[in-house]
Order: sequence, then structure tokens, then C-alpha cells
Amino acid sequence: MPIRPDLQLEKCIDDALRKNDFKPLKTLLQTDICEDVKIKCSKQFFHKVDNLICRELNKEDIHNVSAILVSVGRCGKNISVLGQAGLLTMIKQGLIQKMVAWFEKSKEIIQSQGNSKD
Repeated sequence: MPIRPDLQLEKCIDDALRKNDFKPLKTLLQTDICEDVKIKCSKQFFHKVDNLICRELNKEDIHNVSAILVSVGRCGKNISVLGQAGLLTMIKQGLIQKMVAWFEKSKEIIQSQGNSKD
């Protein structure tokens, strides 16, 4: 049975987190689902995203980190967490501070990969 479009983003994040399967998330990025669908997410959604990004940063997989950030960015304005604006809820949960840490770590990885190629 297909996943309802309004639940698809969190399901893709769950698949990536639990099964290390990024195909559904990358497929979601190929569609316009985030444009016209109100995306329902659980209260734990931000923590799942944070855990997944941190894990991928530890593995130095910038491509997966990018896919996660792009999907959340594209769907951000349509995310709803317990009926409230999802982006605002995630900001209250520490999104901005986490993003700074994620980008700093990403920058370090990219710089170290660039230095190792020299």
C-alpha cells in the first residue's frame, strides 16, 4: 500500500535512519510533493533529522547530508508538527543552532577532502 503523501517525508527520514536506505528520500526529491501537500510530522521529526544528519556527518557522507537538508528545505513551509507550523516548531527545538553545527562540520569535511586530494 502506498504511503500517503502527507506522511511521506517522515517515512523517508525513518527509512534512512533505520535501514540506511536513502533511495526513498532521493526519489521524493525528484517529485513536487512538497509544493502542494501539507506534510504531517511527529514531535520527534526534528530529532530524527538531527540524528540522521549527525550520523551521516560522522561517516563524512556529504551527499546524504545534502539530500536531507534539501528535502527539509523544500518541504519546510508545508511541514506541520502536531498541527503547528513545523519550521517554527523546529526553530524552537534548536534548528538554527543545529544548522550552524551541521554546516561547520560539513565545511571541515569538505576542506579535509580537498586537502587530501592535493
